[in-house]
Amino acid sequence: MAHIEVKTENPTPSPQWLKNAVIYELNPKTFTSPDGEGSGSGSGTFRSTKEKLEYLKELGVNTIWLAGVTQGSEFFSGFWTVYAMVTPEYPDEELGSVEELKELVNEAHKLGIRVIAEAVTHGVIFESPLVQKHPDWFRGSEWGMADFDYSNSKFRQWWIDLWIKNTIEFGFDGYRLDGPNGVSSFEQVLSVWDEIAWECRNKGHEIVIMGENSRYHIRQCDRDNFSHDMAADFSPNPQYATMQISCHDEGILMGEGNYYALRGSRFKFGYCAVFGYNIPLFMAGEEFNANVHCVSKLQKKIYDGFETSKEIDFYDDNHDTPAGGWLLGNRLNWSEIDLPTKKEMLEDCKKILRIRNENSDLLHYDRKATNILSTKCIPKSGSTPYIRYNAFGQAILVVGNEGIEERDFVIKIPLNEMGWKEEGEYKITNLWTNEIKIVRAKNMKCLKVTVPGDYNAGGGVRAYRIEEICSLM
Repeated sequence: MAHIEVKTENPTPSPQWLKNAVIYELNPKTFTSPDGEGSGSGSGTFRSTKEKLEYLKELGVNTIWLAGVTQGSEFFSGFWTVYAMVTPEYPDEELGSVEELKELVNEAHKLGIRVIAEAVTHGVIFESPLVQKHPDWFRGSEWGMADFDYSNSKFRQWWIDLWIKNTIEFGFDGYRLDGPNGVSSFEQVLSVWDEIAWECRNKGHEIVIMGENSRYHIRQCDRDNFSHDMAADFSPNPQYATMQISCHDEGILMGEGNYYALRGSRFKFGYCAVFGYNIPLFMAGEEFNANVHCVSKLQKKIYDGFETSKEIDFYDDNHDTPAGGWLLGNRLNWSEIDLPTKKEMLEDCKKILRIRNENSDLLHYDRKATNILSTKCIPKSGSTPYIRYNAFGQAILVVGNEGIEERDFVIKIPLNEMGWKEEGEYKITNLWTNEIKIVRAKNMKCLKVTVPGDYNAGGGVRAYRIEEICSLM
């Protein structure tokens, strides 16, 4: 979807914790369910999602996006989704009770994990009791559903009160806004969230707003924006944006490629996302390159009328991964995580996130407080090495290798452009191996590094911490 730059008149300040956010998107209905439809012993629920929080903490995730909380329906081709909403007033009973949702959020907070919930802003299905009770709150029918009319003052106040209540009752740390719709403008929708965010802040609940097609605290960037020259593409505005590795929307169209875009690439995960200046956002299962299995009710092309009565796994010829993956219509087979290649991917993702978390003084996502430069390298790489640095003689050099073969590079560290001394010595730590070496300033013009090939265990990216020796004294 195209992203329209819309600013509100009175947004709340961005929460400080966004500076270090790593967002993991999951659908509670399919995240832990053997068949993706909630069957099994307590699977596909808030409770079973809570049982996976320790796994997410160990992975290195500190923010989860729950893509499904409120009461959904099977409006779309007989497959349950929260985007065909019945009402936003309470959790879907198939996912669990009010208390179980509270327990999920509380346990996440105990583990240092923030929770962003989905807020479906476009409307509800026509069978919703809200349509019957308040027909004047709706105008239009985007996606074959009843669109909210944000110009209706009574609806606006009800909506504001509802999400303030939800924030306080459940302890949500923010909302991802799905929509808006074909009737109300972006400005109308976002102005409502201005009021919600300010009132929550006044009540001691600072929340983040992530708009699907507009900018608020976070701009949700398209997954196609993989940069091969991070420094050249850098802009300090907006302050925060996501590096959306994959997009759950586009994956709904089967056969047009695998929208689980990571697909085993350590290069994309490290060089393009985690070590860069955008907040990384990835979908459940990508951390171990899960084979994506369509749930039984999902059509091959959900809008084209082609139905299948049996489960189908879609594969392509590239890296033996499934094509047409759709987060909301696929289940994860957690037993795959013990397969050697899956385990290798998982361990590499953990290491990349651990490096980021342990070096958050430099590897953070506040664009207003970051310095980044391209570096020259021999041979010239398809992806330019970049360096994140501060004025205190500390930096992180990131070198990517998107090829499948190991490559040697000679990097020129731009000390002069960084305002650093061109004499003395520097301590360089390979953050992947923890190997340390001392390098004289004159040799920083020809720093030799080796990066194993992408899609291989331990390959695709390397990060080096560089510190001026005198700054360590």
